[in-house]
Amino acid sequence: MTSSTVESLPPETYERVGRQAWVILWLAFAAFILIITGTPLGLNWYIHNATRPMAVRVEAVTGTTLILPEDKGEPIAVVENTLLREGDRVRTDEDARANLSIFDSPEDVESLASVQLRTNSEVVLVRARRPRFQRSSLPRQLELHLLSGRARVTSGSEGMDTHPLEVHIRTPQALIKVRNGSAAIAVNNEMTEVTSRNGQVLVSAQGHVVVLEKGRRTTVAIGEPPSEPQPADKNLVQNGDFSQPLESTWQVESIVDARDLSNVTFGEVSVINTGGRKAAYFQRDAQGEDANLHSETAIVQNIDADVLDAESLILRFDVRLISQSLPGGGIQSSEFPMMVRIDFIDIYGKPQFWTHGFYMIDPPQNWPLRDGDKIPGLVWYAYESPDFMQSQTFPRPAKVTRIRIYASGHNYRSQAADIELIAK
Repeated sequence: MTSSTVESLPPETYERVGRQAWVILWLAFAAFILIITGTPLGLNWYIHNATRPMAVRVEAVTGTTLILPEDKGEPIAVVENTLLREGDRVRTDEDARANLSIFDSPEDVESLASVQLRTNSEVVLVRARRPRFQRSSLPRQLELHLLSGRARVTSGSEGMDTHPLEVHIRTPQALIKVRNGSAAIAVNNEMTEVTSRNGQVLVSAQGHVVVLEKGRRTTVAIGEPPSEPQPADKNLVQNGDFSQPLESTWQVESIVDARDLSNVTFGEVSVINTGGRKAAYFQRDAQGEDANLHSETAIVQNIDADVLDAESLILRFDVRLISQSLPGGGIQSSEFPMMVRIDFIDIYGKPQFWTHGFYMIDPPQNWPLRDGDKIPGLVWYAYESPDFMQSQTFPRPAKVTRIRIYASGHNYRSQAADIELIAK
């Protein structure tokens, strides 16, 4: 281009080129500011909001438990511990019970929470997440959709780091929030019933929220807000949550089957804090020949309660087995690492008693096994007895005289918590 051509360009051309240059310069400057400020902000957002899945393990306790995968694949029968994926559905039949245990990772042995599914129940694992980074302010989150049946949810956040576990259970009628507590939930087509067994439980529906303290319950009908908290049924056991000193309500017994007791190791019972609640801890750690002696370590409470007019009588308590040296229930099916015995007077005036045991190690094939349940080890198991008032084989009780919670065998470590004998 010649100089005469350049000189012939109109002035507005220079102005337009100048404006474009300034626009490009300012856009470049804005992009630079966006990069140097947006990158740290975006990184900070990711650190605080990124999550990773937690491990949710399902184990069949009795009967047939099915997993219905989210991808609509064939149902899977739970034979041994199986990990669930978000979106999977768990279903128990009329004879089945199952236990869901929640862990930070599949390698962990200490569960963060547990969900005990009763018979004819169905639940969907919606979400199980924990923060990816320690700097995050998010809590651990477990969300379940209980479609039908009954479940016992136990969650403890004490002793965790800066990320406590929040458990949300949705039902067709309500949303239940459990944090550092325990709740019993029953669901059918018309209603949800929630009872706080320990800690605080929040129940919300139709824009209303009810806070349940321990021993209170509420019901939620379709399209209705939660009812006002009501007293739970009468618990005949005192200090079953061990909030008071053990010796104030329980008698401690320790027995070793030996002629010379001068050098034997007796079992011990202590009250410990675990998962945000208190539990009775039974243990015996004998050595040598002493480790082969039969022993019983127990807490006993005299009840002396008249139950003649009660419509139902049910025992509920939580069991956690840690170790047992004698498999099953021993050679006579009477030495379980955790047992319960209730003494009654029946309506005919005759003394009766009922026992039940729990174990986690199978006995040899030729050993008998009566009145005992195999349960998962190292996780809390919520046990509920049959209704003593509706039994076809057990005489109807007129009076409950005492209850005995004990460990039996050689060496053992086990725990019991939230003991309730509910008369309704």
